[in-house]
Amino acid sequence: MRHIPHLLIPGPWEEAELEISDLQQHHLLKVLRLTPGSPLSYTDGAGTVGSGAIEGAALARGKEHFEARPMPPVALAVAPPKSTERARYVVEKLAELGVDRLVWMQAKYGEGRPPRQEKAQSWASGALEQSRGAWLMAVDPLTPPRAPTDFSPLWVAVPGGPPPPRVVDGGMILIGPEAGLADEEVPSSAVPLGLGRRVLRVETAAVSAATLILDRSGRLRP
Repeated sequence: MRHIPHLLIPGPWEEAELEISDLQQHHLLKVLRLTPGSPLSYTDGAGTVGSGAIEGAALARGKEHFEARPMPPVALAVAPPKSTERARYVVEKLAELGVDRLVWMQAKYGEGRPPRQEKAQSWASGALEQSRGAWLMAVDPLTPPRAPTDFSPLWVAVPGGPPPPRVVDGGMILIGPEAGLADEEVPSSAVPLGLGRRVLRVETAAVSAATLILDRSGRLRP
C-alpha cells in the first residue's frame, strides 16, 4: 500500500482548496513525484483532520473530522542540550510521541541554549506530519526552572529514583542537565521519577520519561 503524505496546514480554512508551502510542494512534487489527484491527508494541528488530493500547488479539501485532544495532558520542561542537533532530537521525538507541550528550562548547571523559537516549531511541525498526528506540540521559550501551573502532577527525573505507579494522570516532567538540578530548582511538590541507575543524556532522559508517563497515562494505546 502506497504511503499517503500527511500535511500540516494551519487554519482557519475558508476555501475549498488550501495553499501548501514551497517546501511541502517540493517534497510532494519533486521528491515523492506525486501527480494531480494523488491522495493526501492533512491537519490544522488543532484537532481537525481531513482527506484530500493534490491539485497543482494546492490541496483540494475532502472529508474532514475532529479528533479530541488526547488526555490526560503530558508536558516536559527540559534543560537545553549543548548542541543544536541534540535539541532537535528532543523536539522531534517528543512531538512524534504526542507530547502536548515542551518548555525549555533554564538551569543553574545547564550548558546549552535553546534553538530559535521558529526553528523549534518547524521541527515540531515536521514531526507532526511524519507521525500523522492531529495536535501540534507547543514549544515554549526559555523559562526559569519552574513548572507551568496548568500541569499536575509534577515529576522530576532523578537517577536511581523510584518508577512511577502503573497508572498515572499525565503531568509535567522536569528534565535537568547532565549535572542535575540544584536543590533550590526542584519544587517541593515534585515527585521523583526514576529512569534507571545510569545518568542519561538530556535527550535520552526526555524521550524515556515522556514514553513512560504517556504509556502509564494510557496515551500510547491504539
